[in-house]
Amino acid sequence: MVRWIDGFYGGLVAGVTSALFYTVVAVAWLHEVTLDGFFAQAAQALPPFHGAPVSWALVGLGVVLYFALAAAFGIVYALLASRLRSMWRAPASVAWGLLYGLLVWWVINDVLVPLTGAVQAQPLWEGLVGTVIFYGVVLSEMTTVAHRREASAAP
Repeated sequence: MVRWIDGFYGGLVAGVTSALFYTVVAVAWLHEVTLDGFFAQAAQALPPFHGAPVSWALVGLGVVLYFALAAAFGIVYALLASRLRSMWRAPASVAWGLLYGLLVWWVINDVLVPLTGAVQAQPLWEGLVGTVIFYGVVLSEMTTVAHRREASAAP
């Protein structure tokens, strides 16, 4: 069985891998944004902080929001996986991870961004790859590993 805590930790790990992807691509390779600016964007999505200048407080809030959202989506995945066995069984788990990553990307870009009135400046391909591959697939595989670990520990 998959527990919600597995999704929490899996979401955090997947959040780290997606943040690393964005750091390498958007910050180091394409120079679209600074590292501070990347995390500040998450906080600037909140209506009281629209257009606020980048500061350490805003970056800190952005880091907390980024990883809280990653953990929340991870918990939702684990709750779904506790009902659908194929979500934690390879190779179907990879397909579920791709599908879930696409769903997460859609929720963020087509629901949360318009709802908050945030400005989305990220290229489409970058958001899709970072969310679908480096969040969704990583989350699904972390869930599969957690299930295997628990199954092998059971008497």
